[in-house]
Amino acid sequence: MSPTNCQKYGGKSVMISTVMLWFFARPIVTMKGKIPGEKYREILADQVHPMKQSLLPAKGGIFQVDNAPFYAAGIVQSWFDEYMDNAKHLLWPTQSPNLNIIEPLWSILELLVHNRYPPHVSLPQLSQYIHEEWYNIPLNTIQKLHELIPR
Repeated sequence: MSPTNCQKYGGKSVMISTVMLWFFARPIVTMKGKIPGEKYREILADQVHPMKQSLLPAKGGIFQVDNAPFYAAGIVQSWFDEYMDNAKHLLWPTQSPNLNIIEPLWSILELLVHNRYPPHVSLPQLSQYIHEEWYNIPLNTIQKLHELIPR
């Protein structure tokens, strides 16, 4: 749950965070600029935790994170300790496509955005385009990527 990526397009960039399970890959959250720990804690509390509670009420789940600085913030770590009921916290190296499915998925998303939209867009437009294309990625694409992870 909650991998992040910075999508760059036409000289603009936004940070992206999403929740992915075998049967579910929504929503996608776009954030502008540098994300302080307090802001990320709010995203976890307002969006990620309620979704985890409804999708995995009895199971712990795995919360995968890369080395984005806001994950290491004390306020974020204390939030994980208090609210992520039995969820494992799994770190992975940044941009490691062999270890997770999100890196190739970000590439698919980037290609979809580049193929459909003009390069000179505002940040709100870029965010909108990313959302539109994310929701167009078929779930079976995500499941096929999951099956390619070495075990």
